[in-house]
Amino acid sequence: MKLMIIISLHLAVLLVPFTERQSHSAPSMTNFQQWPDKFEGQSLQRLPITEKEQGFSQGFPGKIARFSDGSREIIMRYIEQPSRKLHPSADCLRGAGYTVEPQPIKRDQTGELWGCSLAKKNNASYRVCERIFDQSGNSWYDVSSWFWSVLLKNSQGPWWAITIAEGV
Repeated sequence: MKLMIIISLHLAVLLVPFTERQSHSAPSMTNFQQWPDKFEGQSLQRLPITEKEQGFSQGFPGKIARFSDGSREIIMRYIEQPSRKLHPSADCLRGAGYTVEPQPIKRDQTGELWGCSLAKKNNASYRVCERIFDQSGNSWYDVSSWFWSVLLKNSQGPWWAITIAEGV
């Protein structure tokens, strides 16, 4: 009986962060200015959103755009509030029929960490890397870490999620 009380108290304490409601309002889209013209020093060319991405964007709490820098495809997502609609790229790739193998975390030239996967389908292979960051300098290389950090109120939006796919 005593053990059950102790376990119940521990569970109640663990659930407190999930039951609190934020008193401030969610960031509005007025924070969004425009998509960048350059990424990592390369000029960006806007690409049309695919039919699958259009379907995904329904109910997405933000904006989604596709770009090319001449050699890579870059998907940018501006997220104004926490959402389970932000999926890891590996999930989307598997859904599109790719086999996905996790790769080592990549550190870019500025020291930022990116979560990466190798995606293969037919005779095509792509290295796909992603990163999420907020306006306060916080960043995550996987969606799950971002979501838990936001849920536990360690970050406030808006956030940017960048996914880069390049042929290998």
